[in-house]
Amino acid sequence: MSGRLRKGSTCPFCATGRLAPIVYGLPTSDLADREASLEIVLGGCVVTGSDPELACHNCERRFMRDGEWVLISER
Repeated sequence: MSGRLRKGSTCPFCATGRLAPIVYGLPTSDLADREASLEIVLGGCVVTGSDPELACHNCERRFMRDGEWVLISER
């Protein structure tokens, strides 16, 4: 997986979805609005320290950086 993934990149798996940062914590109305506009993805309130950082809006795959971007979950 390329280390060049970043916010707004095209998903390397589905090639159609855009990647957005995942925001953790109790969501506010502002965060809900930003998620609705596909600017971010809400990740929930539980943080483990090894949580994904980017998500694809289309296929819902999630990625994290561990030296290089790696796929960590599929929904």
